[in-house]
Amino acid sequence: MLESLLNKARSNVFANARQIILPIAFFSLVVFFWQHLVDQKFVPTVILPPPGDVVDLFIAQRNFMWGHALGTLYECFLAFIFSTILGLSVSCLITISYFARRAIFPNLVLFNLIPTIALAPLFILWFGVGTEARLAYGMCLSLFPIVVASSTGLLNTGDTYLKLCQSLTAGRWQTFFAVRLPFALPLIFTGLRIGLTLTIIGVVVGEFVTAQSGIGYLISFAASGLETALALSAITFLLIVGLILFTGLVCIEFIFLRIFSGVSAS
Repeated sequence: MLESLLNKARSNVFANARQIILPIAFFSLVVFFWQHLVDQKFVPTVILPPPGDVVDLFIAQRNFMWGHALGTLYECFLAFIFSTILGLSVSCLITISYFARRAIFPNLVLFNLIPTIALAPLFILWFGVGTEARLAYGMCLSLFPIVVASSTGLLNTGDTYLKLCQSLTAGRWQTFFAVRLPFALPLIFTGLRIGLTLTIIGVVVGEFVTAQSGIGYLISFAASGLETALALSAITFLLIVGLILFTGLVCIEFIFLRIFSGVSAS
C-alpha cells in the first residue's frame, strides 16, 4: 500500500516537472536561436535586437511602460465584463425562448461574417476616439464566441435530466439554474477564455488607431520610430496584462465549477 502511494506520488512529481521543464526548455531554445541569428548578423539589430537589449530596456523603462499597461488592463477588463454580461444575457434568452433563438442567432452569425476590422472606422465615427470606441471594438470581437459557446452548452443538456425536471414539475427558470447552468459551465468558460483573448486584441487594435496612451499606442509609436527593442518590451508588458486577466478568469472558473458541479477547472 505504502509503495503504491509512493509510486503514485513520484509519477505526479515527474508529470508536474515535465509540464514546467518542457515550456522553459522550448523558450530557452527560442532565445538561443534568436541570439545566434543576431550574433551571426543574419538579421540586422534594427529589425531584431538581441534579447539582452530587450531585457535591459524592459527593466530600465518598467515604470513608464507599466503606466501604459495599466490603462490597457483597465480597458480590457471593462470590455470583457461588458461583453460577458451581454453575451451571457443573449445566451440565456436564446436558451429560454425558441422565438428569440430563431430570430437572434442567424443574425448574429451574419454579423460575425463581417470582417471586424472594417467596423473600426464606424466605431470611431459613432463613439469618437476615446475609451468608448476601444471598449465597443473589444466587445464586438469577443461577443460571438461567448454567445455561441454558452448557448451550445445551455441547449445541449441531457434529455434525461430535463425530463426528470418536468416530472418533478420544475419551472423553466428552476430547470435553467439547477440543471442547464451547471452542465453548461465548462463550455461557458471555454467561450469566456476565447472571448478574453479577442477582447485584448480588440482593445489593442483600437489603441493603434485612436489612443494616446496604452500598450497598443506604445507599440505603434515604437514601430514607427524603428525602436524594435521598445516594441518588444511593450509586447512583454501586454503579455503580463493578458496573464493577469487570464489568471483571474481561471480562478473564477475553478470556484464556479467547484460550487455548481464539483469538477475542477482544467
